[in-house]
Amino acid sequence: MRIFFGLLLASLANFLAGLLGFYLATVSYIQASAPNNFESSLTFSSYFFSFLIKFLVILILTWIMHRVITMLDTPKKRILFIFLLGSAFSIYNQNDIFWLDNSAVWSLIKFLGESLNWLLTGYILSKFVRPKHLGAL
Repeated sequence: MRIFFGLLLASLANFLAGLLGFYLATVSYIQASAPNNFESSLTFSSYFFSFLIKFLVILILTWIMHRVITMLDTPKKRILFIFLLGSAFSIYNQNDIFWLDNSAVWSLIKFLGESLNWLLTGYILSKFVRPKHLGAL
């Protein structure tokens, strides 16, 4: 039950941090670098689908982390593990950012925002998913 609560909390934090990044992109100078009308196609169903996809990705990452948990005996290693895999998923998800009409600044801002988001997610998951062997923190 503790792991499921951690999954739900990490997914919610990841989703809300993404919404915060979206809000900051629409009200700040970053919007000048964004693609035209990037906020016009968003609906409630797209937000809900986004949350479900994030939950699924975090569930898969948690399962992978659970399989190799003996090597991830410190919180720092668990955070780094989720951060690196989550950032790799982010790059894969945004594979078209370098070939479309997006600016390099927008691509960099989007990647940095997603990386910070996965760092927060890794921190939350490291508090809920811990190894059970002796000497682990």
